[in-house]
Amino acid sequence: MGFQTSVSIAYKDIFTDFDQVNVTELTADIPTRNSLEILGYFLAQLHTIERDPTKQIEFLKMWIGRLPNDVHKELYDFISRVSSQPNADYNFLNNVSALLLIEHLIENRNELEPVKDLTPLQELKLFKAYLYFTQIWTDRQLSVFSGKKVNTEKDLLELLLPVQLPYQEVLEFKDFRLQFLKAVYFFKFCEQNPQFSNYLDIFLKDYNLKLWHNYLVNLLSIYVRKFERLKTPSVINVPDEFPDIIGFLETLCIEPNDFKVSDDFLSLRNKPVFRLSKNDFVFLNLNFLVDKIYQGIQFDFAKILFKYSATYNGKIIKSPVAFMSIFGDEFSECGLFYSVMDYVFEKSNYVRFNGQTMKGILGDGEPDYYIRDKAKVYIFEFKNVYISAQIKHSYDYTKIEEEFFKKLVANEKGEAKGVTQLVNTIEKIRNDEFKKFDNYDFNSVRIYPVIVYVDFSFNIAGINHILNKEFRKQLLDRKIPRTDC
Repeated sequence: MGFQTSVSIAYKDIFTDFDQVNVTELTADIPTRNSLEILGYFLAQLHTIERDPTKQIEFLKMWIGRLPNDVHKELYDFISRVSSQPNADYNFLNNVSALLLIEHLIENRNELEPVKDLTPLQELKLFKAYLYFTQIWTDRQLSVFSGKKVNTEKDLLELLLPVQLPYQEVLEFKDFRLQFLKAVYFFKFCEQNPQFSNYLDIFLKDYNLKLWHNYLVNLLSIYVRKFERLKTPSVINVPDEFPDIIGFLETLCIEPNDFKVSDDFLSLRNKPVFRLSKNDFVFLNLNFLVDKIYQGIQFDFAKILFKYSATYNGKIIKSPVAFMSIFGDEFSECGLFYSVMDYVFEKSNYVRFNGQTMKGILGDGEPDYYIRDKAKVYIFEFKNVYISAQIKHSYDYTKIEEEFFKKLVANEKGEAKGVTQLVNTIEKIRNDEFKKFDNYDFNSVRIYPVIVYVDFSFNIAGINHILNKEFRKQLLDRKIPRTDC
């Protein structure tokens, strides 16, 4: 079975003047608001079905209707060439190209009045600008393959990881339901925790809201309002009689004068909405809107608390990054992970202990969660860690592997993380240390080690292979038989 490849239609596939083209000139006479509305519309259709080739055909037909015949011919020739290849399909519309163009449009925005319809020439220019950015990011990916051959598993990993990592999370569909549940857990935790209750008050004050419920209701009322295939609106019109919704949308709107282009689309992640007029707003990316439900809350709290010089244990929070560490220690493991695991397994007859309970018995070196189903033992390590944009966009396999090891094997100080923590736990189990809280014959158990993560980047094929290889190596080095796990 071979690899399935998706080939993006890029500028050089259709036009011959890539080296001479000036993308800023291409978009200069197109009203920015029209361009953003068009891109927002297509990305709204794409939200759940980017990998569906039949929908890609529909997207393409919708865009090229009034383009010149010679462009049609080049497109059809390209599609025929790709379609004739086994295990290959083509891709026209994708989040990466659209987001790169959106960043360019906002950075080089104009104040031209919107028009009802673009001219055929303007449509051609916007089409060329879109393909230009497809060419930019796909060329960067192709450079990783230059001159390299695949003879071993390591060779394959050194090709695939640098190519997939930069945009894996952007290309994935994000399910708002999971984000919503995690957000509810977090806000309820804030209500019950004196320190975080104060943080919640600061957060709500900054958003001009009275209750956290309003934050979620506002987001969901915006998001869950549609989803009729190929008719998903990207623009929402909010009448004056709904000032709360308008006010909330304003907090999510791009501030053009403060906008900065970045590898990881940070400005768009923070503010995924563009205001077209007093009452009209366009969603620039629905994935980023979904992020605001939970993942965005973390970063919003961090920025807001830093902004207001909030304190933790009597000391001022010195940076947003410092709060993320506090968030992980106080909530991600104890408030979220424990609560979810307890709920999922509450009706089972399994033996269960969370990390806090085990720490009180073992003193140190406990997993984050422990489950035993007869002779099957499951041990969990929960990791609320993220790979930085700098590493994701380095296209350097060595740097990428080193970063994954810092996050999930051992950090810069040599402290055990992820894989190493699991191996430590297995060793303790085999030495009967867990009999202190679970009186069982551990010589007969099979152990299932699990790492639970939150960063979409860890979904990439190959990461599990790297970690599993390290896990097996550590078992061998410590002479723990492989049949134990």
